[in-house]
Amino acid sequence: MGRSLTLPMASLPKKAPHRALVIAEGVGAMCAEIAAWDFELEAEKARVNYGAFGEARTSEIIDAQIRAQRQHALAAERFERSYRSMVEEFGPTGEDTCQDVPDRHHFVYQFGLITGVLALFHDRASGGAVGVPLDRPQEIARATLCLDDTAWWGMAKGLRGASWATIPGSEPEDVDPWQMMAEAADNDTSGVRVARAIQVLLASNAGREDIVEAGIRKFVEAGETLTADPDWVLLDEYAETLVRHQSDLLWMKAKGHRTERLGVLPSDDEASAPDPFEGADPFGDGADPFAGNNVDDSDAE
Repeated sequence: MGRSLTLPMASLPKKAPHRALVIAEGVGAMCAEIAAWDFELEAEKARVNYGAFGEARTSEIIDAQIRAQRQHALAAERFERSYRSMVEEFGPTGEDTCQDVPDRHHFVYQFGLITGVLALFHDRASGGAVGVPLDRPQEIARATLCLDDTAWWGMAKGLRGASWATIPGSEPEDVDPWQMMAEAADNDTSGVRVARAIQVLLASNAGREDIVEAGIRKFVEAGETLTADPDWVLLDEYAETLVRHQSDLLWMKAKGHRTERLGVLPSDDEASAPDPFEGADPFGDGADPFAGNNVDDSDAE
C-alpha cells in the first residue's frame, strides 16, 4: 500500500504531501527490508551447509548475498526518502533549537527519525549504494531532544541511545548508550515494543549477542504480560517481525534453520528449554483425518 501511494502523492504538481510521504515511503521500505532479511537467511543457510556440500554452495552464498544487498539498497533508498520528506515538512534536524512541531504531528516526526536511522543501517548493508551521510546518528540524537522521553513508548530516549551507540565515543560524558536503550525499553508499558526491537537491532549490528538474546527474551515476556495499544498494533507487529529476524539469524548460524519458537534460543540448555513442537500430533494417533466429513464418494465421481 505504501508503494502504491508514494508515486501518486509525490507527483502532485504544486506541493508534495510530505507528511503523508514520510509514512508511505517508510512502510514501502519495509517490503524491501523483509525481502533483504530472507536473502540474508538464505546466504547464512548455504554457509552452514557448506561443509556438507563443499564448493557447490559457494555460488548460492554469493548469489543470496548479492540479492540481499540489492534489497538493502532499495530499502535504504525508500527509508531515506521517508526521512527527507520529514525534513521537508518540519525543517532540518540536528540544530541546537527544536523545530516547531505540533503535538499532533509528533508521531510522524518520530517515525521520520526512525526511518532516518534505518536508512543508514540498510545503506551500510548494501555497501553504501545510496550514500546516506555517516553523521546521520548525530542528527537523530539531537532531534530526539524535541520529543518527550516518556511519550510514544520511550522511543525518543531509545533512539538517542541507539544513535550514540552507532558511533562509539559520540555520547556525552558519563552516558552509557546501551543502558539508555535498555531503560527506554524496560520502562515501556504500552505494549508497543518498538524500543526493544531497536535495541535488539543495534545490538545485532554491534555484535553484542548477549544483548540480542536478553532483548529477545524480554520482548517475548512483554508480549505475554502487556496488551498493545489497539491504535498502534501494526507497529508492534513490525517490531516482532524485526526481532524474529534477529532470532532467525541466531538459529540459522547455530542450527541451520529458522527460529522454532520466538523466545527459545539455540544457547538455551536443552534440558530446560521448552519443546517447540510440544502438543498433540493430529496426524500421529492413527485417526482417519477425513472421518466425519460426510463426503459421498459417488458425488466425487
